[in-house]
Amino acid sequence: MESSTSTSTGFVAGRIRRPLPAERPHLTRCTKLLCSAFLTLLLLAGVIIFVAYLAVRPHRPRFHVTAFTAAGIPSGGPVVLSGQLSIRNPNRDLAFFFDRFYLSVEYRGADVADLPLTAAPLYQPPKTTTPLPFQGVELASPSAGQDMAKDAAEGDGRVEMTVRARSRIRARLAFWGNRHWHPLHVGCEVAVGPDGQLLAEYLQKRCSIDFF
Repeated sequence: MESSTSTSTGFVAGRIRRPLPAERPHLTRCTKLLCSAFLTLLLLAGVIIFVAYLAVRPHRPRFHVTAFTAAGIPSGGPVVLSGQLSIRNPNRDLAFFFDRFYLSVEYRGADVADLPLTAAPLYQPPKTTTPLPFQGVELASPSAGQDMAKDAAEGDGRVEMTVRARSRIRARLAFWGNRHWHPLHVGCEVAVGPDGQLLAEYLQKRCSIDFF
């Protein structure tokens, strides 16, 4: 019994005292070299992308209200809307492609007009301004015209609305073009006086813009 126990103990002790396998310095050196090369390439790629970004300096398109009237407000309707938005591409090397634009007008939290704004897609070269006119847009709800007449007759006489334009956009830099379309939503706050003319503080006012 003691002999068996001694043999087992000696076997275990022998396994514990057995030296560990020697490390392979050449494998460790190769691994370090590969990691260093990968990190160096990653750093160079980051620097190149950053320099290219600084050279191009991409900016979003800018939308402004350049004209807006709401004829027929003093009489209580029918109210007919006309006006113009403008798109400014401030980039030096970046062009924009827009899909067809659709226009809607919001008054008191509800849409009172909705119609196509452009009949075809639009291409805008760098450093250009493109007008988006609309005219003869009659309100879909006759009661909205009556509410506008009440707003014009009360308080400071201003009638506030939101002109919205929606489309899709993609960009092109030199010979490289982004093939992915991004939904575009533009919101322009406008206000007219009792005569239906755009108030001076809203002329050339910059619109909000959202990409999704």
